[in-house]
Amino acid sequence: MNFDNIVDKAKVTFEDVYKKAETVVSVQKQKIDVYSLEAKLSKSYEILGKLCYDAIRNDEPFDAESVKPVTDDIAEKIQLIENTKEEILKAKNKKLCTKCGAQIEKNGVFCSKCGAKL
Repeated sequence: MNFDNIVDKAKVTFEDVYKKAETVVSVQKQKIDVYSLEAKLSKSYEILGKLCYDAIRNDEPFDAESVKPVTDDIAEKIQLIENTKEEILKAKNKKLCTKCGAQIEKNGVFCSKCGAKL
């Protein structure tokens, strides 16, 4: 093996490692985004619960239209969380088992957790 071949193989190896590291960093950032969105979602649920509680506690009629901005916000956050989780699975070349929800290889035929055929 000559020096040029060694250098070429080292370059290819370095590029592969770089791409994998880039994917790991991207996935970690997306996971942080999911945690942040889940915290904000929790806060939105808290606000919705307080609005409902206050209406009931004060014997006021509960007007679903008055909480629509909060419920719309909740629906938007849920969608963002789902989309981000799908992106994470795609980056990891995985999919979810339709039976138990476990992460499995994208080309898997059976779930490694529950054994369900996919």
